[in-house]
Amino acid sequence: MSTRMRIRFILLLLAFSGCGIGAGFAGEKVSVGLYLAENSPPAPGAPLASERLHHRLRAVFGFRHYELMKSQEVELHNEWEQWFVPRKDFFLRVEPLRRQPGEPKIIDYEIYQDGFIVAKGRYQPREETPLFINGPDYHEGRFIFVLEAH
Repeated sequence: MSTRMRIRFILLLLAFSGCGIGAGFAGEKVSVGLYLAENSPPAPGAPLASERLHHRLRAVFGFRHYELMKSQEVELHNEWEQWFVPRKDFFLRVEPLRRQPGEPKIIDYEIYQDGFIVAKGRYQPREETPLFINGPDYHEGRFIFVLEAH
């Protein structure tokens, strides 16, 4: 990952970490989605991002199309790590952290590429405040992880 891409990634994380301060706390699940962002049209019938999510992704990343490649639900009441593996060489580890009653839910995450951690952080799930994680380039597009509270 180039220095420029790392800086962009850090700026995106900082920009979205403060969003939703007034939003209500989320439920007990977070969906993890891997999207392929491209400007060329996806195959007919390909699953796409919802209209609301599409507009938010386009405002941040600028691509025209966001195809859902894989999705999975993460249970927040489980305090053990869970893995989201769209490819053998590229995956995400998610772990809801232990908390006291009344404290907000926090998720620790790490992204691995070719066996190395390329990004890590924490996310406080809030309704209407998804976390976008910029992934690697792929052909003429880019992979993007989206974590959304339910």
